[in-house]
Amino acid sequence: MRSLTSLFVAAAVAAVSAAAMAENAPASAGEGMAAAFRSRAEVLADLEMFQRSGLGYLPSPTGYVESEQSAEYRRAYAEYQRLLAGPDYREAVARYESQPPAGR
Repeated sequence: MRSLTSLFVAAAVAAVSAAAMAENAPASAGEGMAAAFRSRAEVLADLEMFQRSGLGYLPSPTGYVESEQSAEYRRAYAEYQRLLAGPDYREAVARYESQPPAGR
């Protein structure tokens, strides 16, 4: 009887875990693929915008959950989103694309 209860609890935990992971999955395979396949220039430009916004100087919300709630973090994140949507990001991508690869 005890092993049956343990099996039931394990199955319930697995089902809840699977449901939680499904909520975080992209709506379509294309959405996840677009984020996974960025050019080197896009990644470098994104990093530049991240640093310029000030997010690189703040604690990561992954390690410090309360930092995501601070006004300073929210301001920096809003600036990061603005930079990504604006011409600065596109100019940085173009600049990185025009640079020859390092070490070749």
